[in-house]
Amino acid sequence: MSDTIDFGIYNGLEWDKLSTEYLNGLADMGNVQAKEQLEKIYNSPIETQKIGFGKFSNYKWVDVDSDYLLWIIENVDVNNIKYTLALKALEYIKNNTQEEDLDIIYLD
Repeated sequence: MSDTIDFGIYNGLEWDKLSTEYLNGLADMGNVQAKEQLEKIYNSPIETQKIGFGKFSNYKWVDVDSDYLLWIIENVDVNNIKYTLALKALEYIKNNTQEEDLDIIYLD
């Protein structure tokens, strides 16, 4: 796979700099490179992944407030990658935070 996208408005940009929303759009149109990049994102450790949207764009998922992650879980479809990544981030935070520093997180 080429390291940079070679078409459209993001021509010359590295594939790993594209938002998951854009990649999903390309993948839905049958773009193999976008599908490969999404697979790479889904399989990489959550602590290395960054948010590609909103006020926390470019923050690592595990560095944002758990309330925001819970908001995402409550407001996006369960099939959306944002839901999956927010869930992974909450689990990571739960497992890697000292008990006295952890706000209790309840998920149904």
